Amino acid sequence: MDHGRLWQQEAEPFTKSMPSLSHDTRLKLANDVTFQSLGVGEETVVLSLNSGYLYTCNETTDALLRQLDGRRPLAAVIDVLFDEFQVSREALSADMTELAAKLLEEKLIVEES
Repeated sequence: MDHGRLWQQEAEPFTKSMPSLSHDTRLKLANDVTFQSLGVGEETVVLSLNSGYLYTCNETTDALLRQLDGRRPLAAVIDVLFDEFQVSREALSADMTELAAKLLEEKLIVEES
């Protein structure tokens, strides 16, 4: 699966080690973060109110963000997304776990406790 570029603004590259995620981890959008799709086939904008950073992301990131409700574990989110993407479950799982780790590192999503 090609995610393209997650950020198109001047966000720093991911140089730190990414957090390790379990498929049992429940994730949700950070309280200071909002996102809006610009339409079908268009990018999505993600705004972090605390940092003031505005990001643009692709449909893959939008699909993941729409499913992160803090109630379902990451594995259940991946199961829902499996119907949306035409890739193997293994590839989808690896890609979505990596994407979630990047979003977690940027503090755009948080673990639900």
